Amino acid sequence: MRARLLFAFTAVSLIAAPTLARETAGPKAKIAKVLARQLQDDFNRHSPADINAAIEPVDINADGIQDWQVSWNTFGPAWCGTGGCRYQLWLGRKSGMPVRVFDRQMRGLEIEKRAGRIVFVFDFHGTECGGTGAEACPGEFTWSAKRGRMVLLPTPARRTSMAAPIRPFG
Repeated sequence: MRARLLFAFTAVSLIAAPTLARETAGPKAKIAKVLARQLQDDFNRHSPADINAAIEPVDINADGIQDWQVSWNTFGPAWCGTGGCRYQLWLGRKSGMPVRVFDRQMRGLEIEKRAGRIVFVFDFHGTECGGTGAEACPGEFTWSAKRGRMVLLPTPARRTSMAAPIRPFG
């Protein structure tokens, strides 16, 4: 009887192990899987190592859970243009898939801490502020726990870009 139970337990464990391994993939691996799908139509092939190298830790909301950033300039010139390069922020969660909370093309980025919050100071293409491409177009985004998303901060005496934290890409 004991041998049968041991055999049954071993069989169930062997069947469940691959499923458990897939479910426990880390957040970086989950983001890499999404990026691999997004990159599949790119003319250049990107190895899993290249994709993983583009995903870097960042802190979006100071909640103690690891968040992630992806700078698409790593993937080559197809993802950049006069408006800069595609850039993503992924909010980590206690469990499950991280959530993409920012996805825009930008020319420059500084990350600052102000009054207890983390502020992402971007420079976008000048046309997003009603100017020409070469003109500066600042936009400052921060995480709003109340709204559950990145929000555009008002920037007095500066022209500010459009408020959408996510733009659709192809």
